[in-house]
Parts: sequence; C-alpha cells; structure tokens
Amino acid sequence: MQSENRPTAQQLLASWQLIWQRKLNGKPEEMKEAIASHVNLFPKGNHAEAEARTRKTVAAYSGDPAAIRALIQRGKATLRSV
Repeated sequence: MQSENRPTAQQLLASWQLIWQRKLNGKPEEMKEAIASHVNLFPKGNHAEAEARTRKTVAAYSGDPAAIRALIQRGKATLRSV
C-alpha cells in the first residue's frame, strides 16, 4: 500500500479561502470546482468523507454572507501567521 500525504495546514486554509470566496460569488460551477480541488488534497480513501464534510460545512453557512466574510477574514489572518 502506498503512503499518501495529508494536506498541510496552509493548503487547507488556502483551499477553504477559495471555497468561501466562490460561495460568496454564487456561481455553482465554480463552487463545485473549489470543493473538488479541496477534496483532492486528501488521500483517495478519504475523498468521499472529505466531500461530505465540506458540503455539510458550506451548507451550514449558506444563508449567512456576513459569517462567510468573517470566515474569510479569519482565514486570511491565520494564513499570514502560518
């Protein structure tokens, strides 16, 4: 069995930034691409779980653009310190 790398914290933060930005833009096709890109950071055996968790998290914030903007700002601040 081959060893697969896990994503780094910086990769995950950057990926979430892209997801939240695309969510604010409101284009479904771009959102699907961002989620697919995020899922591909994880080992192949975890793709289904990563996609389900990502979609669940995005759905939880779907109705609150202010909360999404806050997540983007928090992510930017964290990326600077990483």
